[in-house]
Amino acid sequence: MQSKTFHGALGVAALLCASMAGSQAAPGATATLSGRITLLLPAKSKVDPDGSVVWIPGLRVAGTSPAATMASHEKRFEPRVVAVPAGSRVSFPNVDPIYHNAFSLSPGNSFDMGLYRKGASRETILKNPGVVRVYCNIHPEMAASVVVVDGNAFDVVQADGTYRITGIPPGQYEVHLWSDVAGEQTVTLTLEAGRNTDWSPQIDGTRYQRVDHVNKYGKAYPKAKNGADRY
Repeated sequence: MQSKTFHGALGVAALLCASMAGSQAAPGATATLSGRITLLLPAKSKVDPDGSVVWIPGLRVAGTSPAATMASHEKRFEPRVVAVPAGSRVSFPNVDPIYHNAFSLSPGNSFDMGLYRKGASRETILKNPGVVRVYCNIHPEMAASVVVVDGNAFDVVQADGTYRITGIPPGQYEVHLWSDVAGEQTVTLTLEAGRNTDWSPQIDGTRYQRVDHVNKYGKAYPKAKNGADRY
């Protein structure tokens, strides 16, 4: 009787050990960070959270980052926010039937594409991490941003507020979130192997106000007398 009890206990112990082993992350397992960003805005304002980027500075994960494109379309930059690893090439095609001149005065990543017409595209390499403000020298209402990241562990937030970064080595990280209407915030998170960590913050854009910018010469845009003055 004792022998049967002893062997039965061994069997239960073996099952428990197998269960515990099965619940542990496999060697080399990576972590995932995901969530949904909620953007708070003034009453009657409508801006999707897709003008936001989540990233972990200095971290490289498996996979490649696609080339970034920011088109001039209907006197807007589309999309209005892109993110790229430092040293990436960004192209600016013109799909409008008018001229455009994409430029930036952002320190360390300034560029000037000059005038170019429909069907043409210009490109630049953005070498330094930071937010690159992009404008058109002809149309002052055109404004966009390129978030240049040290590393490639990032995701641009979707219109529904969701984002997802995979392939992260487990550990403690400082995670950054930047929004074109709510600024930047950081949080320290511990990411575990084989697990998804949910980070779904609210960001406050209720005090956002559009500020007029200067042209590529550092001067105010001239007053337009009619549509032809804006090409």
